[in-house]
Amino acid sequence: MEKLKIAITLTGTDSTSKELILRACEDTALLELCTPVFSDTAEAEADADALVLVPAAGATPGASQPIHCPADAIEVIVTDKASFMPLTKEPTIEDITKLRDILERDFDIRSPRIAIVQESGMQNPDLATQATTEQGINTYGPYTAEQILAEDIACHFDGIIVAGGTEAARRIVAELTQEAPARFFAGRESVVTAVYSPLRIDTAENELAEVAELTHPIYAAIDIVRNRAFYDEARQNPLPKLFHDRREDRKAEKSEKPDKSDRSDKSDQSE
Repeated sequence: MEKLKIAITLTGTDSTSKELILRACEDTALLELCTPVFSDTAEAEADADALVLVPAAGATPGASQPIHCPADAIEVIVTDKASFMPLTKEPTIEDITKLRDILERDFDIRSPRIAIVQESGMQNPDLATQATTEQGINTYGPYTAEQILAEDIACHFDGIIVAGGTEAARRIVAELTQEAPARFFAGRESVVTAVYSPLRIDTAENELAEVAELTHPIYAAIDIVRNRAFYDEARQNPLPKLFHDRREDRKAEKSEKPDKSDRSDKSDQSE
């Protein structure tokens, strides 16, 4: 596959973030996979294979506004443990199906295992069982946040639906992994990822960590673009049948042969 073109857009005016973006784009391994293009506007998405959004750095916590998930997208928090889908409502089978489709097409995970996390009681406590038996989706739960973090059982799942919104998902992610997560705005034809949190530079050591937070959504975008291409190609060109069903041929031959009774009737009439 050819090198991808990844557009990187800074959602604000900040020289420190620009410098970090340029430093992240010097990653040799990254340059072997893609051609990063820095742009001040999201219009670069039209000419690129994927778009990575970077919120401007803030001198103090809260000084920079985070990037909001578009209304037509589904937010997924990508970590090294699992992918989290925050919901502000109780999940439904439709939500589970959407996450299953995202994990299969965008993350190349076949028959993903999905867990439900909800602190309060669910109106439909048998939802996981219904999704498993009726839709064939491997679904488990509901769990509490403490249960999903206990003994690191989160690693047993490919996707986790968190009914409690983005903040609830972020609390779990903060305790679950030390590596930089990434945000993915799924459910759209274009691939858009984003840096997990607004950047904030305090020390030279912290600068290295910020570079890692920038490269993770870039690598995630590359993987998603490639996974989608393989997934769609496999379904556009299905494998031919490995056998020929002779029953269809026999049916066709029978329909083409004249009926013997018709021939006998005609001979009787001629006599």
